[in-house]
Amino acid sequence: MVIWYHRKKREVSKNKLIKRNPKGFKNSRGFLFVKKGVEIMLKSCRYCGKIHDSKVICSKKPIRKKFDTEQSKFRSTNAWTKKSKQIKQRDGFLCQICLRKRYATERQYNTQCLEVHHIIKIKDDYGQRLEDSNLLTLCERHHSMADAGVIPAKELKEIAEEQEEKSMG
Repeated sequence: MVIWYHRKKREVSKNKLIKRNPKGFKNSRGFLFVKKGVEIMLKSCRYCGKIHDSKVICSKKPIRKKFDTEQSKFRSTNAWTKKSKQIKQRDGFLCQICLRKRYATERQYNTQCLEVHHIIKIKDDYGQRLEDSNLLTLCERHHSMADAGVIPAKELKEIAEEQEEKSMG
């Protein structure tokens, strides 16, 4: 049974669900009710579509899994941030595949969406994660192609070694 709550009347029945705001009881966050002397915020659940207390964790809510691997932890370190900036600077802030007009390059001097690629993946050889000869600046498109194996690792290694020789001499 639902009874309107009057502003003048301050008593709250312990057994009945009472609407708190008679002039449009829905506010921006959901429905506000008082049950057994306690305010309850009822909301429409985005996972099951039912209306229940906003503090209840719905059983239909998917569980997010965090993958804290050695690789993901490494990518958030200060050493990786500095090294990636150094490699981008070494490569002139240009995608090295686009610069050589290989693999369906749309423009030669691509400076947008640059990423540093590990030629030998971190999970395969953790010791080479910061080696200059294992890192190369690629655009987002060519990086995904390199990860998928469309661009051979041997070719990437040759380009990285060529860039290292240029920076040394």
